[in-house]
Amino acid sequence: MSAGPMDHLRSWLIDELRRRFPLVNDHPDVAGVLRQPDLLAALGPALAAPFVDRGVDLVVAPEARGPIVGALTATALDAGLVLARKDDRNHPGADVVIESEPTWRGGSETFQLRSFDLESARPRRALLVDDWITTGSSLRAAKHVLEAHGIVVLGSSVLVNKADPAVLRELGVDWLVTFSEVMGGR
Repeated sequence: MSAGPMDHLRSWLIDELRRRFPLVNDHPDVAGVLRQPDLLAALGPALAAPFVDRGVDLVVAPEARGPIVGALTATALDAGLVLARKDDRNHPGADVVIESEPTWRGGSETFQLRSFDLESARPRRALLVDDWITTGSSLRAAKHVLEAHGIVVLGSSVLVNKADPAVLRELGVDWLVTFSEVMGGR
């Protein structure tokens, strides 16, 4: 899909998310977005749109929901997908371990990647994708590992932004909606 149709779909999705983002216990429910076929179908192209002409050949997505939105985005960009699995998950061949700075919960997260996934990426231009950003700790950890493997990180794309402006600048984050937009007058 080219930039024009992706941009149109992105605008439509942003409007829909501002109106229809589901809440569970007064908290935005990303799983509820994924449950709605029309929103799900638009999600990958919408997250990809700002990067469609940037030569992305690799999408890197941290667990838990990052791999879902990452796969949708990679498909829209005709790029490969590399998973950053949480440390206690089965990830055959994982030989790169990264620990994030403290998350919004206060503790760090440990992720596993496979060096051969990173080394086989050519020409090595990556986009980080996740469902949500607050402190940026998961995306920052992934960025550091990619750069250590000589991969250029073009930026980040997320569904919901709840981060400080400094974090957004540091990680080159593009987002669909902010936490306050989702919560609106609710």
